[in-house]
Amino acid sequence: MERTVIALGMFDGVHLGHRALLMRAAKLAHAAGDAAIAFTFSNHPRELFSGSFEYLCTPRLKETLIGSLGVDGVDAVPFTGMLAAMPPEAFVNWIVKRYDGRISALVCGYDYRFGHDAAGTGGTLKTLAAAHGIRTEILPPVCYKAAPCSSTRVREALRAGDLDAANAMLDRPYAMTGRVVHNQAIGRTLGFPTANIEAQGQLLPKDGVYAAALLVGKKLYAAATNIGCNPTVGGARRTLETHVPGEAIELYGQEITVLLLKRLRGERRFDSREALSEQIGIDAAAAKKVFEEMEKSVYNTIKVW
Repeated sequence: MERTVIALGMFDGVHLGHRALLMRAAKLAHAAGDAAIAFTFSNHPRELFSGSFEYLCTPRLKETLIGSLGVDGVDAVPFTGMLAAMPPEAFVNWIVKRYDGRISALVCGYDYRFGHDAAGTGGTLKTLAAAHGIRTEILPPVCYKAAPCSSTRVREALRAGDLDAANAMLDRPYAMTGRVVHNQAIGRTLGFPTANIEAQGQLLPKDGVYAAALLVGKKLYAAATNIGCNPTVGGARRTLETHVPGEAIELYGQEITVLLLKRLRGERRFDSREALSEQIGIDAAAAKKVFEEMEKSVYNTIKVW
């Protein structure tokens, strides 16, 4: 009967550290003729306790990215109060039972925590798993600029507007997916129609204008994307809007993905709508140029999605 190597982690964003862990689990499993499974939670533990959480990718993209690394399957279970209350030993027993005692190895990161109050560490896991005849590999950190990559660092970079750092740690452009909904249609009155995207549950980076790639189905378009409150026209809430230069495409109701390539400028209030319109034209041209320079690498990134 096939045995299983389990990669343990939240894997939000599937950054460089996650990638190393998942590829190691896949390599271990396949060398022994076993299956590699990523065990994760469908909701972040912080969401259970605080009621909300800003994710770095959608569940579907997370599963797709994990699968692209050679892992055979994703086991995403809800993080519940029952799991939160389990002491480390009970959690390991629960994992072993979940896979019918067919686990050949566990793989986790150096900072992995589990069990009630996150009392379990990698060392705890190794000891408890050994009692079941299961070996454990604890991977060292993967660093970016002399510090470990982490989902926290990616979030901090995005909130600070440091898209270059965030994308480097993710090893891909930061992507937000959502359905296009009707808004005030102000962009259309300025000569630059925009698609307003509801990216619910995902982190919106620092306000500003970004060069982006818009993924509609399997096709990519150059895009200028604005995140912010649109102060020139009296906007009252943060929105994610994107404009496709030189294209007339109907997007209302569709689910689309915006991949952020470069931050062009911060959000600011203009003295008039005419000045805003002029700046949008400049931004759109700059965004298209960035897209053309990066189009090939973006295609290479998404072809495994």
